[in-house]
Amino acid sequence: LTLQTSFGGVLPTEEYEGELNCTNHILHDIRDILAQCLGKSTSQAYNDQCILAEARSVLGRDTSLIANCCEDLARIVDVSLTKNSGKSARELKLSSHEQETAISTVRLIGNLVYQCQHNQDLLRSTVVLPMADLDAGNSTKDANVLVRTGLHVLLSATSLGIACFTLREWCIVAIRNAVENNEANIEMVRRLEANEALGDTPELQKLGVRVDLDDKGNVRVQKRE
Repeated sequence: LTLQTSFGGVLPTEEYEGELNCTNHILHDIRDILAQCLGKSTSQAYNDQCILAEARSVLGRDTSLIANCCEDLARIVDVSLTKNSGKSARELKLSSHEQETAISTVRLIGNLVYQCQHNQDLLRSTVVLPMADLDAGNSTKDANVLVRTGLHVLLSATSLGIACFTLREWCIVAIRNAVENNEANIEMVRRLEANEALGDTPELQKLGVRVDLDDKGNVRVQKRE
């Protein structure tokens, strides 16, 4: 943080934990509120469903919300798998902040892609760089490295479900919404052979877990034999 003086100088100030916590809580609340608003309406009124569908479509077309959510989720997945490297599945731990952020982000992604083909396609086509590149602001893509997309990240997030059951359940809902009536997304999951490309990464091998997906997009997180 910095303070601007009356004569144009800048005085550095230190960030304090309470301020950072407050900011994190605000961002979490905004994501949570937005996810709730975009969720399937309990009302069967046709107008209500049309309004929600249009809201999802507008947010996908006119904002970078899906891309930002994918980057936030990728950062949590990358950090968590690195931090828990070498540990067994039972030892996998997520901080309360990581759990809250991951749950609200996955829930928001799931509700954004619900019955919205544009957003489903956007999730599949959005490139998400490795954490180190994201933090460095590097937009260069290595042609020799398998490109990671938002759909990759969402599938990978299921590996954290061992540490948080609620996150696992929302991942399953979000993946179902992402592949529902979208042959291209279903085909991507098949073509990537997700059990090998996503569910059998070195990080997951160290954790002793794997992610299994069937042709219908059903997800199972289980111990490696």
